[in-house]
Amino acid sequence: MNTARIALCSALLCAGAALYAKPAPAPASPSPQDLVLTRQAGMDMAVSTLTLLKNASANGAPIKTLAFPASGLAKFARALPPLFSDYTKGVPSRAKATVWTDRAGFQAKAADFAAATKALAGAAAAGDKPAFDAALAWVGATCKGCHDSYQLPPPAKPG
Repeated sequence: MNTARIALCSALLCAGAALYAKPAPAPASPSPQDLVLTRQAGMDMAVSTLTLLKNASANGAPIKTLAFPASGLAKFARALPPLFSDYTKGVPSRAKATVWTDRAGFQAKAADFAAATKALAGAAAAGDKPAFDAALAWVGATCKGCHDSYQLPPPAKPG
């Protein structure tokens, strides 16, 4: 009987404690600095991926084997615009102010990049080398077009 009472008391104490327990805090949102770091890391990986894709295609790799990195690049392209939210405009980076003052133009350039990377991923999945190479050129042109309009040049290297 004593064991049953102890068990009942323990259960009641646990239930009571659960009623008064504080809820877990909501997870913190990424800081503006985190978002800028994420977009910079993504851009670095995008350059690496494009280099891999160009070299693999030029060296005769089966195009279907490039579907995974091409689809990853397309995912990044779709995720890119929110990484330039107004929340990040005060964080030092190479983004020009026109990213935020010419939002429609920036969004159009981002949409072009997403369309080009989607075509690249589709061509890779289909194993279509001519379409893949054309899409690679299109992706490169969209990168250059956006960077020419919305990115500051790299800082001069000390020399």
